[in-house]
Amino acid sequence: MKTFHIAFAGLLAAHAVTGAFAQSGARTTVNLYGRIDASLNFHRFTANAGQPGFSGKYLSSDTSRWGVRGSEDLGGGMSAYFKLEHGFNVDTGLPSNATAFFNRESIVGLSHRSLGSIQLGSQFTPSIWLTSKIDPFQRSNTGAILTLFQQGGPAGARGYPSQQNNAVQYISPVMGGFLVRALIATREGQAPLGDPRSLSVEFTRDRVFVGGVYERVTTIGSTVGQPTRSTVANTTALLGATYRFDRFKLHGMLIENRIEGTTGMRGGMVGVSVPVGAGEVQATYQRRDLDDAANSDANLFAVQYMHALSKRTSVYVGTARQRNDGAAAFGIWPSRLDQGTAGVPRAGGDVSALQTGIRHLF
Repeated sequence: MKTFHIAFAGLLAAHAVTGAFAQSGARTTVNLYGRIDASLNFHRFTANAGQPGFSGKYLSSDTSRWGVRGSEDLGGGMSAYFKLEHGFNVDTGLPSNATAFFNRESIVGLSHRSLGSIQLGSQFTPSIWLTSKIDPFQRSNTGAILTLFQQGGPAGARGYPSQQNNAVQYISPVMGGFLVRALIATREGQAPLGDPRSLSVEFTRDRVFVGGVYERVTTIGSTVGQPTRSTVANTTALLGATYRFDRFKLHGMLIENRIEGTTGMRGGMVGVSVPVGAGEVQATYQRRDLDDAANSDANLFAVQYMHALSKRTSVYVGTARQRNDGAAAFGIWPSRLDQGTAGVPRAGGDVSALQTGIRHLF
């Protein structure tokens, strides 16, 4: 916490030196924004374990949301800001999280142009911001990087965490192309879980982007096959990069997850994005290796074309192939959220998908 105390004190001191707190003439802005993304998806699940093949059709929502954000100029290079963001399923009209209304982020913060920002609330982890920059699919559609590598869902505890409640995050200003994020979250009586921490460093210059993240959370031992241990440390290291050539951009990532007393998980992604007329072709190959007795490895190949009808509206079509080995049972995003109790995908069974959809930003 010492780093955050120093940063917070620095922000307040900087404001005290440059002038009094917000005056009546301070400029305030508030914006409503959002994204609505819906697609038709056709999936084919292979036969496995004595069960026949299965086909499914789904109308799926992909990270649709709306939010309110605003800022107030406090003078002297200092500002206050907030963000409240709600996720929902456009195919049903229901919230994407039944227990939290502002289920994506709810934050308030102070920012100084020379010292950086401190923000408090429910926040995305540094891994979310890094993967959004290195994923050619921008964390959406059949090739989303979150399918194999994000904690929760079929990935279980293996991978990077996506969001932390009761969190404090420091975001540095960009200095020489470098940007640093540091996040911690408080326990608040939620023993045995608590004290998540994250640190990321990003570098951007001309055609190059490189970033790395270290994330640590506490996991209940019984949920990862260790019933005799109340908690175990769950750590993830992630390295990603992009390089923009004249005619295309190359994307790459390496990830390693370790849980005390268990086998490790390693993975990676290579991808490409190619501008084509008013649109872009995106492709990705991802692989996840888990050192368990069942050899529960998985890989995903996906390609799509995203066509811009305007600055705010796009249509897209894509296809993907998910291969599962051993006990792996990964579905293809976003329709894996709509498969409910159908019993698919099956452990060790493959999935093929065809997707077409519409995305509108406001």
